Amino acid sequence: MAVRDTTMKTVFILGAGASRAAGGPLMFDFIDAATRIFRLGEAGWAQPHFEGILDARRKLQGAFVKSTIDIDNIENLFSTYEMASLIGRLSDLDESVVKQLPKSLRYLIMRTLEQAILYPIDGKEQVIPAPYPYDAFAELLIELRDHREASPVTVINFNYDLCLDYALTLRGFEPDYGLAGSPVRSKRSIAHYKVHGSLNWFRNPETGEIAPQPLRKLPMRTYWDRLGLEHPAERPIDTMELIYGPDKWGMDLYPEPIIVPPTWNKGWYQEQLKSVWRSASEALAAAENIFVIGYSLPASDQFFRSFYSLSTISDSFIERFWLFDPSPKTDVVERFSSLLGPAIIDRGRFRFECEKFDGAIKRLAEHFGYRTENFAGR
Repeated sequence: MAVRDTTMKTVFILGAGASRAAGGPLMFDFIDAATRIFRLGEAGWAQPHFEGILDARRKLQGAFVKSTIDIDNIENLFSTYEMASLIGRLSDLDESVVKQLPKSLRYLIMRTLEQAILYPIDGKEQVIPAPYPYDAFAELLIELRDHREASPVTVINFNYDLCLDYALTLRGFEPDYGLAGSPVRSKRSIAHYKVHGSLNWFRNPETGEIAPQPLRKLPMRTYWDRLGLEHPAERPIDTMELIYGPDKWGMDLYPEPIIVPPTWNKGWYQEQLKSVWRSASEALAAAENIFVIGYSLPASDQFFRSFYSLSTISDSFIERFWLFDPSPKTDVVERFSSLLGPAIIDRGRFRFECEKFDGAIKRLAEHFGYRTENFAGR
């Protein structure tokens, strides 16, 4: 008689709220963060792109006479600029300028995340730790790989930033991105499906395929001395330094990152990211534990609703669907209740915890019987 596999497949779903404690902006205040960076003169190498995007956004205000466009939401702005590029017009802007808007927005997103997300620099450690609380989360993931009620573990990440990627790198683990042509998963890899792209993914100019770049451990002393710090502080670090090392600081090495808009289901995006979405879908189909952190299922996100519904048509039974979010309980629970079926809701498998990312890590570590050693509440 065949022995049933009693391991329980676990999927983490990370939304923008997961990187909030690290300094990452949310969808609704991303443009505010970018505008603040521009006004403070911190746009740096991306200055021309900030100027182009913010100028085009001012032009969009003229649309309010005949239509409504949410120019404060980065995802809506992304979709609008993609459409403007497709039809070749946005107010009185030259078509050549309009064509460059999607590319400029990707650079604005990269630079905004670079300046917003902070790394702890204390002058004591050998290498710079990951942004808070990703070191603790990476430790939890590694521990859960060997737990019979959790293994194997997959992360589906809606974020572009490199917080988790760097935290895994520090521990000698490789993110398995699920990209076409990626090497076979090793024993020191964790499935990390970044379904909207990543700051360290670039298009290979020769093959046209997505080429993810590994990250480097950053030496603490280099940054402590460069910044002239006398006390521990949190500071931003450029994407290119994470990829190429601190000796590339300030150099012009900025290929266009693979960052996709929410309505990317066309052409090149669809073909190149198909393997990532399919890998994420397979993980959801097999999942028995689903932990959602920092994603509140906005009413406009029909894309995720369809993706979840289609992916979870399978023979597996979901034992736990836990939602961690600091949003008011009534709103977020109602939205997820409208998504989840009776096999989860009526069987008491759904749980809501009003927690931020660090609180979620602590709750889950305690539930599975672990202590996250470098976890420290704020």
